[in-house]
Amino acid sequence: MASLLPNTADKSSSTNSSPRGSNGVDKSTVELSDMEAAPPRPPTLPVEQDLMQLARLGELRAVQRLLDAGQFTAKSTDEQGITALHWAAINGHHALCHFLIQSGADVNARGGDAQATPVLWASKRCHLQIISLLLANGADPLLRDDQGYNLLHSATLDGNVFQLILLLHQPGLSVDVPDSQGHTSLMWAAYKGFGACVDILLRWGADVHAADEMGFTALHWALVKGSYLCIQKLVEYGSDRFVRSKPTEGQTEGDTPAQTAEKMKSGRQWHKALLDSGFDEHGELMAFPIPCVKNRKTFYSRFFFLWPFVLGGLQLWMLATLPIYFGIPGVLLVGYGLQFAVQKLFRWAPLDVKTMHKTPFLAGIFAGTLFWVGVRWILDILPITYTTNPLLNFLFAVSYGMTLYFYTLTMTADPGFIPRGGSRGQTKKAIDELVEHNAFNEAHFCTTCMIRKPLRSKHCRRCGRCVARQDQ
Repeated sequence: MASLLPNTADKSSSTNSSPRGSNGVDKSTVELSDMEAAPPRPPTLPVEQDLMQLARLGELRAVQRLLDAGQFTAKSTDEQGITALHWAAINGHHALCHFLIQSGADVNARGGDAQATPVLWASKRCHLQIISLLLANGADPLLRDDQGYNLLHSATLDGNVFQLILLLHQPGLSVDVPDSQGHTSLMWAAYKGFGACVDILLRWGADVHAADEMGFTALHWALVKGSYLCIQKLVEYGSDRFVRSKPTEGQTEGDTPAQTAEKMKSGRQWHKALLDSGFDEHGELMAFPIPCVKNRKTFYSRFFFLWPFVLGGLQLWMLATLPIYFGIPGVLLVGYGLQFAVQKLFRWAPLDVKTMHKTPFLAGIFAGTLFWVGVRWILDILPITYTTNPLLNFLFAVSYGMTLYFYTLTMTADPGFIPRGGSRGQTKKAIDELVEHNAFNEAHFCTTCMIRKPLRSKHCRRCGRCVARQDQ
């Protein structure tokens, strides 16, 4: 571990902290040059007779003329094994790719310095239509380049969530397949700090306990990067907080995540992730102070909804009974003091109700105010005014009843939740349709709900669902 981790504060720029392939290439950054051949030399043929140049440019008719004339075939390669399909794929020429495949091009041909296939080339530029086309025509997503990456690893290194989702829905592609050094896609996403990719992989069932050849888990690599979101997600999904890596030279035992965080100066993110996930800074589970509570989220939701009833009633009583020069300061002091004390309960709260705005507290303020107004009217105002002002009391009762009804309806009615996909097959069908129309993006697909988004719909973070025709 000591030899692996850098001593400098800039972890992302250190060459020692990132996994390396057997050829010594730093895997933390895979540039396009790793896939492509060396810069092309001046062509020895006119452009109209150079198949590779025409494929780069996407000249479908010119390529078709060359193939029809018998000068080249769809499987023709240059001196590095690069085919026309490689160049068409990396440059996003969908129609040309389709033509070359129909003409017999090898979708699994290896070429270039990295000995990569056309689908790996397309992956480097996130050409989703071409990736889908190649996979549908027999491209093998498990084939690796000379650095040991398959298609899923390449997509993870790029950090494009939609490409990752497209690949995860392909049959036969395991989410936990390792590269040549034992690094899974989850480890790469954690090391690169791609929180959205980590979330997708975890929801897809990625193994948080998998370790590479050095004994590093995804949690170790997330701490090397220092990304809070990645660390928190891994802890939330059950990563071992005390697992040790394999000892390096000079060590008798490997490093735990806490020791990794200390060495990589990511202790602040580590401790915050632990606290937000219900653990103390040593990684031990914090016991809830009320033993009878079984569902913490339900408890917090109900408590903060009812809390304004108590707080509002106490403040109204103080204003009504104390002199004004004591009442107003007393109300402010009691209100802020009790609110500050209650917020200490968030120490044990689940992450989805960890802050006040994630609880029904604001809804409780309205409900509490409505409750005390009704109590005051029924007990104090109505008995002495129902004979002298019956019409005003009737109008108030109607107004109060309608307010209560519509408030309850708003709180309990379905706001228009969009049904989630029934199966992965249905989701894959929706993805394929969006890819075909070049519309597989955040405007048309929700990566949280895994559904196609109708027009004017929006994902609600509070309820975790997509809502149809929600006001923007």
